[in-house]
Amino acid sequence: MKNIILEGIIKDGTFPNRNTVTCQEKDYKIKGGIIGSEVRFKPSRRKKGKLIETIKKSSWENIKPCPHTDCGGCTYDGFSYDKEIEYKEKLLNNLLHEELNIDNVKIYSAGIFENYRNKMEFTFGDTYKGSPLALGLHKKNRFYEIENTNNCRIAHEDFNIIREKTRDFFKDKAFFNRRSHEGTLRHLAIRRTNYGEILVNLVTTKDNDLDLKSYVDELLSLKLEAQIKGICHTINDSQGDAIIKEDFHILYGRDYVIEELLGLKFKIGTFSFFQTNTYSAAYLYQLAFDMIDNLQGKKVLDLYCGTGTISQVFAQKAESVLGVEIVEEAVNAARENAQYNNISNVDFIAGDVAKVVNDLDIKADIIILDPPRVGINNPKALDKIIDFSPEEFLYISCNPISYVKDVKRFIERGYKLKKIVGLDQFPRTVNLELISLLEKD
Repeated sequence: MKNIILEGIIKDGTFPNRNTVTCQEKDYKIKGGIIGSEVRFKPSRRKKGKLIETIKKSSWENIKPCPHTDCGGCTYDGFSYDKEIEYKEKLLNNLLHEELNIDNVKIYSAGIFENYRNKMEFTFGDTYKGSPLALGLHKKNRFYEIENTNNCRIAHEDFNIIREKTRDFFKDKAFFNRRSHEGTLRHLAIRRTNYGEILVNLVTTKDNDLDLKSYVDELLSLKLEAQIKGICHTINDSQGDAIIKEDFHILYGRDYVIEELLGLKFKIGTFSFFQTNTYSAAYLYQLAFDMIDNLQGKKVLDLYCGTGTISQVFAQKAESVLGVEIVEEAVNAARENAQYNNISNVDFIAGDVAKVVNDLDIKADIIILDPPRVGINNPKALDKIIDFSPEEFLYISCNPISYVKDVKRFIERGYKLKKIVGLDQFPRTVNLELISLLEKD
């Protein structure tokens, strides 16, 4: 099969874009593509294949796609938005039927499907070997090449203005080469809140020749719709590509921005987790809040609480809320946020949920779970969480694959899935959010 290339039509799929392509009366499993499209693929063992290219587009794709399709971020940018929701419902329900025997789960719209991101992480590099400096997103399946995203449809124009100014300012500097581990420029991370505040974080290796004062002056002179409240510089000399807080400096202003959500205000630091789509995050937390019939007098345990957003939303009706989060900066921000919002019946613990649950002595009526993409990802910790034996679990997931794995264990342990809905938190991408309620059977 080494040099064999086949052609076929994708006949069906499941979340997240795992598809079945038919060729010569045989079915192959491939990742990527759209149901109904004709594709070329390279077959491998066990009836799997690797997508090479699309020969003929699917009837699902009915509008002109984004000019930056090479970045690979927006799988459904060629769909009208109503078609996108319909398509995602099809993939999600195929998965839930197969794994949990559940059908007809509705996905709610995010409300907006363009300019919705409140955070962008751009990478310095080149679009091809020897090209001028690029600053943008990684090209799909070509990790070492960068797409200059001049017109990203899911990010506000303020992001692009700052990105272009940064690229032009440092055009004579070398980017950090991920093969040789040489060079200076690594990343540009920007947060922009609906409250009208911007936070910029430039990530480089150590370089004493960087003219950071002039860079700050250039950014502050830009005409933006929102206002820059902080400009930071992170020095990262490690070989890894993640944006980490190794050597951090505030060049201007402060190292956080303020966001407003459901009448509450939240302080979001440079490295804090916060929902990427503020517009639909409000809808997400309202949907979660409405799933609980009665919060009055209830004690709530919020695991993986981030900056304490949902903790504070629930604390307005619950007797008390305790949040647990591994990122200490996020916990400090959560405490400040609660104080800022005059919420006194909420507290937070900094620590790894998988470890903290072993030491918690609490009788919770409701436990909220909003884990990272991998889910609980620790069978012992998951069982310990279930051992708390609350009346209800509110499980919010950004990854239906890890979600179904965890929920199967809840069902084995005597809980049933009472309510479940989807929310299109990330329009144009393959990702979506699930909000569900499990109760004792």
